[in-house]
Amino acid sequence: MEGRWSALGRTLLRWGLRLLGPALLSYILWRNRDQLSTAWAALRGIHWFPLAVALLLVFPFVLLKGWRWQIILDDLGQHVPWRKLSLYYALGIFLGAATPGQAGDFLKAWYLKEDGYDLGAALLSTFVDRLFDMIIMGLLALSGIYVLWKYFPKAGTVLALSGMVLAITLVLSMLLTRHWRNWLIDRVLRYLTPAPLRRILRERDARAYLDRFFLSWPNFARGTLISLVSFSTTFFRIWLLVPALGKSLPLSIFIPTVALVALGSLLTVAGLGTREFILLSILSAPGLGWVQGEILVFSALILCLGLENLVVFLPFYLVRPLGSRKTGLDRGDSGTRPE
Repeated sequence: MEGRWSALGRTLLRWGLRLLGPALLSYILWRNRDQLSTAWAALRGIHWFPLAVALLLVFPFVLLKGWRWQIILDDLGQHVPWRKLSLYYALGIFLGAATPGQAGDFLKAWYLKEDGYDLGAALLSTFVDRLFDMIIMGLLALSGIYVLWKYFPKAGTVLALSGMVLAITLVLSMLLTRHWRNWLIDRVLRYLTPAPLRRILRERDARAYLDRFFLSWPNFARGTLISLVSFSTTFFRIWLLVPALGKSLPLSIFIPTVALVALGSLLTVAGLGTREFILLSILSAPGLGWVQGEILVFSALILCLGLENLVVFLPFYLVRPLGSRKTGLDRGDSGTRPE
Protein backbone atom coordinates (compact mmCIF):
# COMPACT_ATOMS: atom_id res chain seq x y z
CA MET A 1 0.00 0.00 0.00
CA GLU A 2 2.81 2.38 0.88
CA GLY A 3 4.49 1.75 -2.47
CA ARG A 4 1.21 2.42 -4.28
CA TRP A 5 0.78 5.79 -2.55
CA SER A 6 4.40 6.65 -3.28
CA ALA A 7 3.94 5.87 -6.98
CA LEU A 8 0.73 7.93 -7.02
CA GLY A 9 2.55 10.86 -5.42
CA ARG A 10 5.32 10.73 -8.01
CA THR A 11 2.75 10.61 -10.82
CA LEU A 12 0.85 13.61 -9.43
CA LEU A 13 4.09 15.57 -8.98
CA ARG A 14 5.25 14.77 -12.52
CA TRP A 15 1.95 15.80 -14.09
CA GLY A 16 1.68 18.80 -11.80
CA LEU A 17 5.00 20.13 -13.08
CA ARG A 18 3.95 19.45 -16.65
CA LEU A 19 0.60 21.23 -16.28
CA LEU A 20 1.82 24.16 -14.15
CA GLY A 21 3.06 26.18 -17.10
CA PRO A 22 0.06 25.68 -19.43
CA ALA A 23 -2.33 26.40 -16.54
CA LEU A 24 -0.52 29.63 -15.64
CA LEU A 25 -0.36 30.66 -19.30
CA SER A 26 -4.09 30.00 -19.76
CA TYR A 27 -4.87 32.17 -16.74
CA ILE A 28 -2.64 35.00 -18.04
CA LEU A 29 -4.24 34.88 -21.50
CA TRP A 30 -7.71 34.92 -19.95
CA ARG A 31 -6.83 37.91 -17.74
CA ASN A 32 -5.49 39.77 -20.81
CA ARG A 33 -8.10 38.61 -23.32
CA ASP A 34 -8.94 42.24 -24.14
CA GLN A 35 -5.33 42.63 -25.39
CA LEU A 36 -5.50 39.89 -28.00
CA SER A 37 -6.42 42.33 -30.78
CA THR A 38 -3.38 44.44 -29.88
CA ALA A 39 -1.23 41.30 -29.90
CA TRP A 40 -2.51 40.35 -33.36
CA ALA A 41 -1.75 43.84 -34.70
CA ALA A 42 1.80 43.65 -33.28
CA LEU A 43 2.26 40.21 -34.80
CA ARG A 44 1.20 41.41 -38.25
CA GLY A 45 3.61 44.35 -38.07
CA ILE A 46 6.75 42.30 -37.36
CA HIS A 47 9.97 43.28 -39.13
CA TRP A 48 11.31 40.02 -40.56
CA PHE A 49 15.01 40.82 -41.03
CA PRO A 50 16.01 41.03 -37.30
CA LEU A 51 13.86 37.97 -36.62
CA ALA A 52 15.68 35.99 -39.35
CA VAL A 53 19.09 37.00 -37.95
CA ALA A 54 17.98 35.89 -34.48
CA LEU A 55 17.02 32.47 -35.86
CA LEU A 56 20.31 31.99 -37.74
CA LEU A 57 22.46 32.78 -34.70
CA VAL A 58 21.53 29.42 -33.14
CA PHE A 59 24.39 27.77 -35.05
CA PRO A 60 27.34 29.76 -33.59
CA PHE A 61 25.63 29.38 -30.20
CA VAL A 62 25.80 25.58 -30.45
CA LEU A 63 29.42 25.62 -31.62
CA LEU A 64 30.42 27.74 -28.61
CA LYS A 65 28.59 25.40 -26.24
CA GLY A 66 30.31 22.39 -27.75
CA TRP A 67 33.69 24.06 -27.23
CA ARG A 68 32.96 24.72 -23.55
CA TRP A 69 31.81 21.13 -23.05
CA GLN A 70 35.09 19.94 -24.56
CA ILE A 71 37.08 22.01 -22.03
CA ILE A 72 35.13 20.50 -19.12
CA LEU A 73 35.58 16.95 -20.42
CA ASP A 74 39.32 17.51 -20.87
CA ASP A 75 39.65 18.07 -17.11
CA LEU A 76 37.87 14.73 -16.63
CA GLY A 77 40.36 12.95 -18.89
CA GLN A 78 37.82 12.48 -21.68
CA HIS A 79 39.19 13.93 -24.92
CA VAL A 80 36.41 14.25 -27.47
CA PRO A 81 36.53 16.06 -30.84
CA TRP A 82 34.85 19.47 -30.90
CA ARG A 83 32.64 18.71 -33.92
CA LYS A 84 31.26 15.59 -32.26
CA LEU A 85 30.49 17.45 -29.04
CA SER A 86 28.79 20.27 -30.97
CA LEU A 87 26.57 17.69 -32.66
CA TYR A 88 25.74 15.98 -29.36
CA TYR A 89 25.10 19.34 -27.72
CA ALA A 90 22.61 20.16 -30.48
CA LEU A 91 20.93 16.79 -29.93
CA GLY A 92 20.81 17.51 -26.19
CA ILE A 93 19.08 20.83 -26.87
CA PHE A 94 16.56 18.99 -29.04
CA LEU A 95 15.89 16.36 -26.36
CA GLY A 96 15.64 18.99 -23.62
CA ALA A 97 13.28 21.33 -25.45
CA ALA A 98 10.15 19.57 -24.16
CA THR A 99 11.14 18.97 -20.51
CA PRO A 100 10.96 21.27 -17.44
CA GLY A 101 14.32 22.93 -16.90
CA GLN A 102 15.52 21.20 -20.08
CA ALA A 103 16.24 18.08 -18.03
CA GLY A 104 16.34 16.01 -21.22
CA ASP A 105 19.53 17.88 -22.08
CA PHE A 106 21.38 15.42 -19.80
CA LEU A 107 20.63 12.63 -22.29
CA LYS A 108 23.47 13.90 -24.47
CA ALA A 109 25.81 12.18 -22.01
CA TRP A 110 24.48 8.82 -23.26
CA TYR A 111 25.69 9.66 -26.75
CA LEU A 112 29.22 9.75 -25.35
CA LYS A 113 28.60 6.44 -23.59
CA GLU A 114 27.56 4.88 -26.90
CA ASP A 115 30.89 6.06 -28.34
CA GLY A 116 32.76 4.27 -25.56
CA TYR A 117 33.39 7.19 -23.19
CA ASP A 118 32.80 7.03 -19.44
CA LEU A 119 29.14 7.71 -18.60
CA GLY A 120 29.83 9.04 -15.11
CA ALA A 121 32.30 11.58 -16.45
CA ALA A 122 29.88 12.55 -19.23
CA LEU A 123 27.03 13.11 -16.75
CA LEU A 124 29.25 15.10 -14.40
CA SER A 125 30.48 17.25 -17.29
CA THR A 126 26.88 17.93 -18.30
CA PHE A 127 26.05 18.97 -14.74
CA VAL A 128 29.06 21.30 -14.57
CA ASP A 129 28.17 22.68 -18.00
CA ARG A 130 24.73 23.58 -16.63
CA LEU A 131 26.33 25.16 -13.55
CA PHE A 132 28.29 27.52 -15.77
CA ASP A 133 25.00 28.73 -17.26
CA MET A 134 23.40 29.13 -13.83
CA ILE A 135 26.36 31.12 -12.49
CA ILE A 136 26.44 33.54 -15.42
CA MET A 137 22.66 33.91 -15.39
CA GLY A 138 22.66 34.55 -11.64
CA LEU A 139 25.30 37.26 -12.01
CA LEU A 140 23.32 38.89 -14.82
CA ALA A 141 20.19 38.78 -12.69
CA LEU A 142 22.15 40.48 -9.89
CA SER A 143 22.98 43.28 -12.32
CA GLY A 144 19.32 44.29 -12.16
CA ILE A 145 19.30 44.99 -8.43
CA TYR A 146 17.45 48.24 -8.89
CA VAL A 147 14.74 46.47 -10.93
CA LEU A 148 14.13 44.02 -8.08
CA TRP A 149 14.33 46.90 -5.61
CA LYS A 150 11.59 48.73 -7.49
CA TYR A 151 9.16 45.86 -8.00
CA PHE A 152 9.64 43.77 -4.85
CA PRO A 153 9.80 44.50 -1.11
CA LYS A 154 13.19 45.74 -0.02
CA ALA A 155 13.66 43.08 2.66
CA GLY A 156 12.82 40.37 0.14
CA THR A 157 15.28 41.88 -2.33
CA VAL A 158 18.12 41.76 0.20
CA LEU A 159 17.34 38.13 1.08
CA ALA A 160 17.08 37.09 -2.58
CA LEU A 161 20.34 38.76 -3.54
CA SER A 162 22.15 37.37 -0.49
CA GLY A 163 20.96 33.88 -1.38
CA MET A 164 22.15 34.27 -4.97
CA VAL A 165 25.59 35.50 -3.90
CA LEU A 166 25.95 32.65 -1.39
CA ALA A 167 24.92 30.04 -3.95
CA ILE A 168 27.31 31.41 -6.57
CA THR A 169 30.16 31.49 -4.04
CA LEU A 170 29.56 27.89 -3.00
CA VAL A 171 29.37 26.64 -6.58
CA LEU A 172 32.56 28.42 -7.57
CA SER A 173 34.42 27.08 -4.54
CA MET A 174 33.27 23.53 -5.27
CA LEU A 175 34.39 23.85 -8.88
CA LEU A 176 37.80 25.31 -8.18
CA THR A 177 39.08 24.02 -4.85
CA ARG A 178 39.23 20.31 -4.07
CA HIS A 179 40.10 20.88 -0.39
CA TRP A 180 37.16 23.22 0.23
CA ARG A 181 34.83 20.93 -1.75
CA ASN A 182 35.83 17.93 0.39
CA TRP A 183 35.34 19.92 3.60
CA LEU A 184 31.89 21.02 2.43
CA ILE A 185 30.87 17.46 1.59
CA ASP A 186 32.28 15.88 4.77
CA ARG A 187 31.28 18.54 7.31
CA VAL A 188 28.08 20.07 5.91
CA LEU A 189 26.34 18.16 3.13
CA ARG A 190 26.56 14.79 4.88
CA TYR A 191 24.24 16.14 7.59
CA LEU A 192 21.82 17.62 5.04
CA THR A 193 21.59 14.55 2.79
CA PRO A 194 19.08 11.84 3.76
CA ALA A 195 20.66 8.53 4.79
CA PRO A 196 19.05 6.49 1.95
CA LEU A 197 20.43 8.93 -0.62
CA ARG A 198 23.89 8.83 0.99
CA ARG A 199 23.80 5.03 0.78
CA ILE A 200 22.86 5.09 -2.92
CA LEU A 201 25.59 7.59 -3.73
CA ARG A 202 28.12 5.50 -1.79
CA GLU A 203 27.08 2.32 -3.61
CA ARG A 204 27.47 4.02 -6.97
CA ASP A 205 30.84 5.45 -5.94
CA ALA A 206 29.70 8.96 -6.85
CA ARG A 207 32.44 10.48 -4.69
CA ALA A 208 35.09 8.97 -6.98
CA TYR A 209 33.94 11.16 -9.82
CA LEU A 210 34.04 14.27 -7.66
CA ASP A 211 37.51 13.40 -6.41
CA ARG A 212 38.70 13.05 -9.99
CA PHE A 213 37.31 16.38 -11.04
CA PHE A 214 38.23 19.97 -10.47
CA LEU A 215 38.45 22.72 -13.05
CA SER A 216 41.95 24.04 -13.55
CA TRP A 217 42.27 27.81 -13.45
CA PRO A 218 43.11 28.11 -17.18
CA ASN A 219 40.15 25.93 -18.16
CA PHE A 220 37.85 27.74 -15.74
CA ALA A 221 38.93 31.07 -17.29
CA ARG A 222 38.39 29.73 -20.81
CA GLY A 223 35.04 28.22 -19.88
CA THR A 224 33.92 31.48 -18.32
CA LEU A 225 35.01 33.47 -21.38
CA ILE A 226 33.19 31.11 -23.74
CA SER A 227 30.11 31.30 -21.49
CA LEU A 228 30.14 35.10 -21.68
CA VAL A 229 30.41 35.00 -25.47
CA SER A 230 27.66 32.39 -25.81
CA PHE A 231 25.40 34.36 -23.46
CA SER A 232 26.10 37.50 -25.47
CA THR A 233 24.93 35.58 -28.53
CA THR A 234 21.78 34.44 -26.72
CA PHE A 235 20.97 37.89 -25.39
CA PHE A 236 21.60 39.45 -28.80
CA ARG A 237 19.19 36.95 -30.38
CA ILE A 238 16.48 37.92 -27.89
CA TRP A 239 17.29 41.63 -28.19
CA LEU A 240 16.73 41.40 -31.97
CA LEU A 241 13.11 40.52 -31.19
CA VAL A 242 12.62 44.00 -29.72
CA PRO A 243 13.30 45.93 -32.98
CA ALA A 244 11.43 43.15 -34.81
CA LEU A 245 8.38 44.43 -32.95
CA GLY A 246 9.30 48.04 -33.65
CA LYS A 247 9.91 48.69 -29.95
CA SER A 248 12.84 49.78 -27.80
CA LEU A 249 14.05 48.71 -24.37
CA PRO A 250 17.00 50.02 -22.33
CA LEU A 251 19.77 47.47 -21.82
CA SER A 252 19.65 48.25 -18.09
CA ILE A 253 16.13 46.79 -18.08
CA PHE A 254 16.55 44.21 -20.84
CA ILE A 255 19.53 42.26 -19.41
CA PRO A 256 18.21 41.55 -15.87
CA THR A 257 14.71 40.91 -17.22
CA VAL A 258 15.92 38.22 -19.64
CA ALA A 259 18.11 36.72 -16.92
CA LEU A 260 15.13 36.47 -14.57
CA VAL A 261 13.04 34.97 -17.39
CA ALA A 262 15.72 32.31 -17.99
CA LEU A 263 15.84 31.38 -14.30
CA GLY A 264 12.04 31.31 -13.99
CA SER A 265 11.71 29.22 -17.15
CA LEU A 266 13.45 26.32 -15.42
CA LEU A 267 10.23 25.68 -13.50
CA THR A 268 7.98 24.83 -16.45
CA VAL A 269 8.11 23.14 -19.85
CA ALA A 270 9.49 25.63 -22.42
CA GLY A 271 9.07 28.38 -19.82
CA LEU A 272 5.32 28.53 -20.45
CA GLY A 273 3.52 30.74 -17.96
CA THR A 274 6.52 31.79 -15.90
CA ARG A 275 8.04 33.68 -18.83
CA GLU A 276 4.83 35.62 -19.47
CA PHE A 277 4.38 36.36 -15.77
CA ILE A 278 7.87 37.86 -15.39
CA LEU A 279 7.71 39.86 -18.62
CA LEU A 280 4.30 41.29 -17.80
CA SER A 281 5.39 42.15 -14.25
CA ILE A 282 8.37 44.21 -15.45
CA LEU A 283 7.73 45.49 -18.98
CA SER A 284 4.22 46.76 -18.28
CA ALA A 285 5.66 49.36 -15.89
CA PRO A 286 4.78 52.98 -16.75
CA GLY A 287 7.41 54.75 -18.79
CA LEU A 288 8.68 51.74 -20.77
CA GLY A 289 6.10 52.13 -23.52
CA TRP A 290 4.94 48.53 -23.69
CA VAL A 291 1.35 47.32 -23.51
CA GLN A 292 0.27 43.84 -22.47
CA GLY A 293 -0.51 42.69 -26.01
CA GLU A 294 2.98 43.59 -27.24
CA ILE A 295 4.55 41.87 -24.25
CA LEU A 296 2.62 38.68 -25.00
CA VAL A 297 3.88 38.75 -28.62
CA PHE A 298 7.44 39.35 -27.36
CA SER A 299 7.08 36.27 -25.14
CA ALA A 300 5.70 34.27 -28.08
CA LEU A 301 8.74 35.20 -30.20
CA ILE A 302 11.07 34.03 -27.42
CA LEU A 303 9.11 30.78 -27.41
CA CYS A 304 9.68 30.54 -31.18
CA LEU A 305 13.44 30.66 -30.60
CA GLY A 306 13.00 27.64 -28.34
CA LEU A 307 10.77 25.82 -30.81
CA GLU A 308 13.45 26.42 -33.44
CA ASN A 309 15.56 23.91 -31.53
CA LEU A 310 12.96 21.23 -32.26
CA VAL A 311 12.62 22.10 -35.94
CA VAL A 312 16.28 22.68 -36.82
CA PHE A 313 17.79 19.81 -34.83
CA LEU A 314 15.13 17.19 -35.63
CA PRO A 315 16.95 16.08 -38.84
CA PHE A 316 20.16 15.63 -36.83
CA TYR A 317 18.28 13.42 -34.35
CA LEU A 318 16.73 11.37 -37.16
CA VAL A 319 20.22 10.72 -38.52
CA ARG A 320 21.70 9.97 -35.09
CA PRO A 321 18.91 8.85 -32.70
CA LEU A 322 19.77 7.90 -29.15
CA GLY A 323 20.40 4.17 -28.84
CA SER A 324 21.35 3.72 -32.49
CA ARG A 325 24.83 2.46 -31.58
CA LYS A 326 26.01 -0.28 -29.26
CA THR A 327 27.84 0.85 -26.16
CA GLY A 328 31.34 -0.25 -25.30
CA LEU A 329 29.95 -2.81 -22.84
CA ASP A 330 27.67 -4.20 -25.53
CA ARG A 331 30.73 -4.67 -27.72
CA GLY A 332 32.48 -6.55 -24.93
CA ASP A 333 35.15 -3.97 -23.97
CA SER A 334 35.60 -2.12 -20.70
CA GLY A 335 33.50 0.89 -21.65
CA THR A 336 36.39 3.33 -21.43
CA ARG A 337 37.64 5.22 -24.42
CA PRO A 338 41.26 4.54 -25.35
CA GLU A 339 43.49 7.60 -25.40
